[in-house]
Amino acid sequence: MPIELRDLVRNPETTPFSRLKYLVRQSDEDVTRFMNELFNLAALAKEEDDWRPVEQFLNRWEEILTDRLELPMAFDTTPWAPFTKPLSQARIAVLTTGGIHTCDQEPFNVDGDWSYREIHLDTPLEDFRVAHTHYDTNGVAEDVDSVFAIHRLQELAKEGIVGEAHSPTFSFMGYIYDVAGLIEVTAPEVAQRLKDERVDGAVIGTT
Repeated sequence: MPIELRDLVRNPETTPFSRLKYLVRQSDEDVTRFMNELFNLAALAKEEDDWRPVEQFLNRWEEILTDRLELPMAFDTTPWAPFTKPLSQARIAVLTTGGIHTCDQEPFNVDGDWSYREIHLDTPLEDFRVAHTHYDTNGVAEDVDSVFAIHRLQELAKEGIVGEAHSPTFSFMGYIYDVAGLIEVTAPEVAQRLKDERVDGAVIGTT
């Protein structure tokens, strides 16, 4: 079965933090040029037992692809919501863009997903999963609070530093290629829920 050119440039899960993933957004001509140059350099590197030119080539392409990125959105002003009560009396929620979900929920689509998952504070630790291939998730496997600080927030509430740890919490998958759904649907929906439930602030774990 012939391999499609686009299938060759899909970012493998083994290199989730490589900027080469943006090659998939380039023209077929650029992708073909990249593949040809990489093959030629790899063949020479094997013959000469010197892989430095390959490393230099990949670094150069990462810079090229990063420079070509366009911001998905831009704002002229930043809204400001002043904090109006002592933290010890505030209801605080937790949000994350780390792709956290529970074992009984549908995993996020790692190619781009603007949906969210509702997760309760009493979720057992062993039920957490992560679906994200655009940052190094090894740390999350060791400590979910590194991107989803639900246990730390509950500790602060128990100590009286925070008035109340709000449940449920909300998890997003931060790689969102098309942000229209986030801006128009899911972000306003979660924001309205937090507002309706009188949440005073949020701790957001970003990746």
